[in-house]
Amino acid sequence: MKKQLFQIDYFEGYHLLAIVTHLKDYRLAFFLNRETGSRFAKYEDLCVGDDKKDCYSLYRFHRKEDHITFYLISNANEVRKLIPSKKEIDYFLLIKDAVGNGIAGEMTGQIRNIKNVVAVFKMDMSTVKDMELLLEMIELHEVEQKKQQAKT
Repeated sequence: MKKQLFQIDYFEGYHLLAIVTHLKDYRLAFFLNRETGSRFAKYEDLCVGDDKKDCYSLYRFHRKEDHITFYLISNANEVRKLIPSKKEIDYFLLIKDAVGNGIAGEMTGQIRNIKNVVAVFKMDMSTVKDMELLLEMIELHEVEQKKQQAKT
């Protein structure tokens, strides 16, 4: 009897767009909201490890009609890059729970219309080192945010 191996796609339902721009995070979020009709809101910074100094700006938008969540994540802080192997990238736009490539293509076109965005392109998440770890950190961060909101 032959063994069957199952391939697990950790990135199913996820899309990652890379954005190159000199805009500050709040300005990019403002222009994304205006151009795409989204409502990105500032989330508590995403901190890596136990060091509260190694944090990256994070914006979140959840589209209720189709249950898609968008995260705008800075790739840099004063000290280092979140993903050092992608040092040319300024921001990542992570799209969660999106079926098919339609939303990623649509967002790419809309982001290209933003003045001062030099480049935007879809990235193959399997080529990004430690991408699984980043997704896990974002999920845990969101759980912590929901717990804090429930307490207040």
